[in-house]
Amino acid sequence: MAGSAFSLEGKTAIVTGGGIGIGKSISIECARAGADIMLCSRRMEHLEQTAEDIRQLGRRALPLTVDVRDQEQVNAVVQRTIEEFGHIDILVNNHGASFRSPIEDISLNGWNAVVGINLNGVFLFTQAVGKHMIERQQGVIVNISSMAGVRGSTMMSHYGASKAAVINFTATTAQAWAKHNIRVNCIAPGPIETEGYLEVLHQTNPNPDEVYRKTAERVALKRWGRVEEIAHPTVFLASEAAGFMTGTTIYIDGGGVPSPETDTD
Repeated sequence: MAGSAFSLEGKTAIVTGGGIGIGKSISIECARAGADIMLCSRRMEHLEQTAEDIRQLGRRALPLTVDVRDQEQVNAVVQRTIEEFGHIDILVNNHGASFRSPIEDISLNGWNAVVGINLNGVFLFTQAVGKHMIERQQGVIVNISSMAGVRGSTMMSHYGASKAAVINFTATTAQAWAKHNIRVNCIAPGPIETEGYLEVLHQTNPNPDEVYRKTAERVALKRWGRVEEIAHPTVFLASEAAGFMTGTTIYIDGGGVPSPETDTD
C-alpha cells in the first residue's frame, strides 16, 4: 500500500487487547497496511499466534502482557515499544471487559473492575503514549467504544457508562491535542461476532441462538458484524486518508437498534 493515502508503511502501532477478536483483526489489518505492531493483553497465550501471523506478513511484532489498570505496567509497555521500534505513531485502545447483570445486582467491585479496564485503561495508555506523541508533534489515537455507550445497555450498565465516557474523552483529547498534530477518533461497534462475545452469549442466556437471531433481526442489514468490518475503518482512521478527522465517533452497527429484550451490546 506504499504511496496510498491508506498506507501505514513505516508506522508503529500499539494495539491493546490485540490478540483475539476485534483486536486481532485490527493488529493484522494494520500490519497488512504496512505498520509494525506492539500488541498487548493480559494473557500471553492470546498474543503469540497473532504476533506470528503478523511476522508472516513481513512486519515486526512485539507481544507484551499488561494490566491496563496499572500505570507502571502501562508506562513500561510504552517505554519498551519506543526502545524496540524507536517511535509510536498509532495507538489503538481496543481493550475492554464486561459481564451481564441487572443494575440492582452489580457490586461496587464489579462496577469498578469494568470502569477500571474500559475507561481508566484508555486514559493511562492515552496519557503515556500522548506524552511521546506531543514530543514528536504527531500521532493518531483510535479508541474502540461501543454502541452501548451511545444507546445504553440494560444488562451492562457499567459497560455502557464506561464506553460513553470513552466517547467523551475522545472528543476532549482531540480538542486538547490538535495543536500538537495528534488526531483522536473513536469507533462505536454494534453487535460484532467474536469468539468471546458468542461465549458470553451462550453462558448467560438460556436460549442463546434465539437471542442471536433476534439481535440480527433488529439490525437493518439483518446480520451481526464481522471483526474485519471494525478493523478496516480503524486502518482508515489511522491513515492519512482521515487526515482531516479528529474528535469524531463513527457508528458501525449495521443500522441496528437492539431492544432491551435482545440487549447484547
